[in-house]
Amino acid sequence: MVAFFYALCILLPLAATAVALGVGGWLRRLYVVGARLLLGAFMLGGGLYKLSDNHIPGLMGPPMNHAFLAEHSLEIFAQFIGVAQLLIGVLLLTGRFALLGAVMLVPMWLNIIFLTWSQHWTGTPYLVAGFLVLTLGLLLHDYPRLKFLLYPPANPAALHQAPLQTGPASTEVLWWLGVAVMVGGSLLYPVSFRLMLGTMGAGLLVVLGASGWLWRNRKAGATAGRCVVPDVQNVV
Repeated sequence: MVAFFYALCILLPLAATAVALGVGGWLRRLYVVGARLLLGAFMLGGGLYKLSDNHIPGLMGPPMNHAFLAEHSLEIFAQFIGVAQLLIGVLLLTGRFALLGAVMLVPMWLNIIFLTWSQHWTGTPYLVAGFLVLTLGLLLHDYPRLKFLLYPPANPAALHQAPLQTGPASTEVLWWLGVAVMVGGSLLYPVSFRLMLGTMGAGLLVVLGASGWLWRNRKAGATAGRCVVPDVQNVV
């Protein structure tokens, strides 16, 4: 019975990935959004659990805590993993940087699988392997953007000249500043737990405000583009 459950931890994500990517349409969009939200929430919870010295509960359990890692003098490693998980979670929960978060998540899952396997954690490697399958599904979804890493473009100059979808420079800087404040605030637990939460909350507000402004600019640009009607009489 236990072996059957462990097999389902891998087979169900495999089936969901194959069906969603094969069928496409709304089912594929639902799979991509759901996987990003699920994996992003897991990473945020795991990162905050480590950075708050286990005061903020995570969604995955039992996560490795400072007491366990302290036995092996790995407290700094725990902070590094916590910051990395926090950053990956933030990236996954954005539309624009979700692919970067998925790429970074692959070595994170592999690290967890082999670490828990080495420590003989029952069941955890199988569960995390299922999450790895979902992450690989996100990478397959974005294969048109990833393929240039595997196959150099035939005309690199044309790729370099392709316009990039960005927002106003000030808003872009504000977004990354908010992320930096969130990540920096996550390291303030040794000073004060309230200061940690307050700083991260301020950074989150900056990120949300900048994201809303970027979304508004993109929407306004798309609307303006649809309103432009070419003068066919001047077309030669």
